[in-house]
Amino acid sequence: METKLLKIKLNLNARPQADELLAYMQDNIAFTREEMRQKGYFWDSVFFAEEGGREYLYIVIKSEDFSCIMMDESELICTPFREVYERFRKACWSTEPYQDIEALACFNSQMEFDSVELGK
Repeated sequence: METKLLKIKLNLNARPQADELLAYMQDNIAFTREEMRQKGYFWDSVFFAEEGGREYLYIVIKSEDFSCIMMDESELICTPFREVYERFRKACWSTEPYQDIEALACFNSQMEFDSVELGK
């Protein structure tokens, strides 16, 4: 299993929309999983952070082989998840490119999406 960390700079005050996206994904996990299956990778973990007055979304993605992931989304059979995700991406992602950080090692082999509420 290969792992990458994406660091995405967000527009200001994007946290509520990020929370809405993640709630949608959790409530409609079948749509999310189907699109990720087609693309050849899945979101393992999602983190939100503020650094230097800016907001960032960190997404840990995993794939059996990143060299085989779907690059041409015109081949994607979209689910209702796509509209929700694209709305979030267009409204919240900064115009700056995201950082793609290669992992040195990956030890978690469980392939499940789950949400954890910290502090509860």
